[in-house]
Amino acid sequence: MPQADIEKSPTPNLDEDLISNFRLQFNFYFGLTTFLFLSPFTVNHIITGRFIMAAFTGVITAIAAINSISIFRRKVQPIPFVYHYVFILITLVSGLYLQGESIIYWYYPFAFIVFSSAEHRQARIMLFVSFALLVPTAFYMVEQPTAWRFAVTYLMVCLLGDLVVGLLDKAQRQQAMIAVTDPLTGALNRRSLLTHLDDAAAACQRGLGTASLLTIDIDHFKKINDTHGHMAGDEALKAVVDTLIQRKRQLDKLFRTGGEEFIMLARDLDKEGSIIFSDNLRAAVEQSNILDGKPVTVSIGVASYEQGESIDDWIRRADDHMYLAKRHGRNCVSPHYVPSSARAEPS
Repeated sequence: MPQADIEKSPTPNLDEDLISNFRLQFNFYFGLTTFLFLSPFTVNHIITGRFIMAAFTGVITAIAAINSISIFRRKVQPIPFVYHYVFILITLVSGLYLQGESIIYWYYPFAFIVFSSAEHRQARIMLFVSFALLVPTAFYMVEQPTAWRFAVTYLMVCLLGDLVVGLLDKAQRQQAMIAVTDPLTGALNRRSLLTHLDDAAAACQRGLGTASLLTIDIDHFKKINDTHGHMAGDEALKAVVDTLIQRKRQLDKLFRTGGEEFIMLARDLDKEGSIIFSDNLRAAVEQSNILDGKPVTVSIGVASYEQGESIDDWIRRADDHMYLAKRHGRNCVSPHYVPSSARAEPS
């Protein structure tokens, strides 16, 4: 199994947060430049009596200014881009009737603005609508050779823009994955651990299910490196992660927190269930043929979240239990599972 495909769960919405931040920054500068460059055109339209165009460009300029000021002060865009898009599109269509073919030069930056300001799928829809409106208008208002050249070049701008934005989105998602994923094993890294633990603890405090930490340590890992070499150690790490991820549930998350140390966040399991689940993971690793018949085992410490507990204390309890498992002979889970039927009744 390719390591890059193992854990496809980066820190929640990290890639979306980065893309959204880019769009927010772009809309700030777009609004600023729109206000600076379009305001003189608005004034000129008023002076020359083109009041309809003055109204359209005035609305566009006002939206740009409001958004830029709000983004600068509060990092919030109060007027969604879709409203800006509608006014710009109406202005471009009307401008071809009112000012002639010179307005066509504004169509190309419009496509760039749409791709940079809107979510990719939304941008595709917006540009499809713009193409369906602008091209027929061009054929109706300008000479056919000019209209054909415009239709072909505008289509090229839209297609190439879509390709570039798609590649950038893919690169951004990959970068977000790299930021929260251990490059060797494909498990999530320590950077994303606290975010997931905070979310799990908050859910537990609101009574929305349970959560347990499983601290997992590969037994005698230094001996594996010393005896078989570091490459074999790396392969053992990857094989253990493969085994754990194949046996975990979809809602569980696995993090690499150190050289041979891992933490699994298991949701919606009670204390007994989390211990049983941990022992199943331990057995799966023991039974895997990781080093050509030479056994590789893990010790696991389990700690279910307790109300009011800090994240540090939660992790510390899981670590303490893992060290207890080491002292109890390794290749075991601490605390041990004791079936309710086997528990001694108080006398």
